[in-house]
Formats: sequence, C-alpha cells, structure tokens
Amino acid sequence: MTPYQEIFIPIFLLGCSIAAIASFFAGRLSGCVWPVVLLFTGVFAFWSAVFIGSELGYRAWQSMPDPPEEAFSDASALGALVLGWLPGGIFCLTVFCLVRGIRWILRWANTNVLAREEESVGRPVETGNPYQSPND
Repeated sequence: MTPYQEIFIPIFLLGCSIAAIASFFAGRLSGCVWPVVLLFTGVFAFWSAVFIGSELGYRAWQSMPDPPEEAFSDASALGALVLGWLPGGIFCLTVFCLVRGIRWILRWANTNVLAREEESVGRPVETGNPYQSPND
C-alpha cells in the first residue's frame, strides 16, 4: 500500500461511517427539518473526509524519500474539494432511501396485519344482555 492509501483509507472510512449514521437517523425520523439537517451533515462529513484524506495522503506520499511521479498529481485533492459533495450526496441519499423504503414496507405490512385481524374479529353478537356495551 502506498503512503497515500495508508492515510486516506482510515479518514475516508471514518467519514463514511459518520455519513451513514447521519443518513440512517435521517431516514428513521419523520418530518422535514431534522432529516434534511442530518442529510446535509452526512454529505458534509463524506465530502470533508474525501478532501482531507486526499490532501493528507498526497502530502504523506510526497514527503517520502524518492517519491514516484504519480505522487505529484494533486488533481484528485482539487477534484475532491470541488466535486466531493456529489458522491457524498449519492451515498447519503442511497442510505436514506433504503431506510425510508424499509420503514415504509414495515409500516405497510403492519397495517395489513391489523386490517386482517379486524376482519377476522367480525361484528359483535347481540346477546340480549342489558349491561352489554354497544362495542362489545
């Protein structure tokens, strides 16, 4: 592994885990404000991890004795600064949509089970008991 990869991978994995956790909680919450705040937090965490990891990785790679030519190609750090939000947004929206989809499916399955239980109970039988409530 190159010094770039040794520095970049742990920083990137930390940013991915923060983004995934924020997107997971955004998908679990209902409403509009907090999910959007958490999604932006996740995208920012992903973006900053890609940029900082790339920047520090290239610095470590360039500081080694007799670095190769590809160590001086800093275009990926600049690309991460300018376009790093795009993969972060895709990643966070994917996690968010998966959690929301699973939540919707579970809610739909539970309402079907409850509807079937209500159908199976049926209508109450009139027993002629004057003390019987109308719903029993």
